[in-house]
Amino acid sequence: FGSSCGIGPKNLFSGPQGQGGAMPAYPDEIQYSLKYEDDVYEYRHVLLPKSNAKAMLMITKGRRLLEEAEWRGLGVQQSLGWKHYEIHRPEPHVLLFRKELNWSQQQVEG
Repeated sequence: FGSSCGIGPKNLFSGPQGQGGAMPAYPDEIQYSLKYEDDVYEYRHVLLPKSNAKAMLMITKGRRLLEEAEWRGLGVQQSLGWKHYEIHRPEPHVLLFRKELNWSQQQVEG
């Protein structure tokens, strides 16, 4: 997952997706995980509905990360500073985001 936290999507979303190794069902609407952090970043995962996931794959072909305008265009809503930082190949409809812990403070001082 790229983070040193050791927490993955199946740990952050309630429901059966983490049980039995089955692929999770696509949600009916965009779902946001709880936020968690390590010493450098705050993290969260976003689960896309099937239609949004298909639109994302049309944009990226599954080969690159989304730019902010692109993930916002898919309907993902979150505060400034979040970056799509990794593709979770087993579940491409799970977007992995992170933001520097002191991002807001850097903007004020900037």
